[in-house]
Amino acid sequence: MNLLSALDVRQQPALRLTADLYLPELRDGKPAPGLVVAHGAGSCAACHEEFCREARGQGFAVLAVDFRGHGGSGGVADGPLEQDVLAATAFLRRHPAVNAERLGYRGSSMGAFYGLKAASQAGFAAMVLVCPASEETMLKAIASSEAASARGDSGRALDASAESETPAPPTRWDFVRLRAYFERQDSGLLAAGVTCPVLLVHARDDEVVPLEHSLFLAGRMVSETTLLALAGGSHGTAQHDPAVHRYSVGWLAAKLMH
Repeated sequence: MNLLSALDVRQQPALRLTADLYLPELRDGKPAPGLVVAHGAGSCAACHEEFCREARGQGFAVLAVDFRGHGGSGGVADGPLEQDVLAATAFLRRHPAVNAERLGYRGSSMGAFYGLKAASQAGFAAMVLVCPASEETMLKAIASSEAASARGDSGRALDASAESETPAPPTRWDFVRLRAYFERQDSGLLAAGVTCPVLLVHARDDEVVPLEHSLFLAGRMVSETTLLALAGGSHGTAQHDPAVHRYSVGWLAAKLMH
């Protein structure tokens, strides 16, 4: 399906985003709590199908969005991808099968960063952030990708947040704008502005984003915060473990289905 994103048309005119919508069977005809799902850098919405199906099975209406420049969406990944999160949130909030007052978010890696960035405007009632990327992580990945491109390396660009072996379409990046964007970001400040309950999930052996980053975010948050530190694991496995899916969906249900 397509979503028309409300973006700065001076940058990317008529940008259209794609997303996958998972609707549950409504209980007693009542609207279901909604859940926006966002992927990491170089990935796509389809890589999180297993989580989306788990959430739908537990009664959530789920919208998994392809960020600009990713998957089937148009445009290029140029920095302010929180606008894509806000567009997906607005779409889901307007859907007749969704309870607009009970809207959650689950973001992985880069998608977790953009959840923090969008939180103050989106009005989420609960958030799950899996191995959240930091601005430092993104800047290192950009530099690495630019160096690889200069060498003529044809590998996937900005693969620092790759989540699984599920094939994803080539990602389109604007490295100049992306770097300038992340040079202005402050994850700690964003975390301090979150007002809803947050579940942070991180693998102790994450080779891309150190566990210390989630500890840092937890220390800056003033809202109810739960940290699930997984024994072992990696950046990718933390995002695709069925047991973590069940735990995360159960936590979201406790916050949004009351």
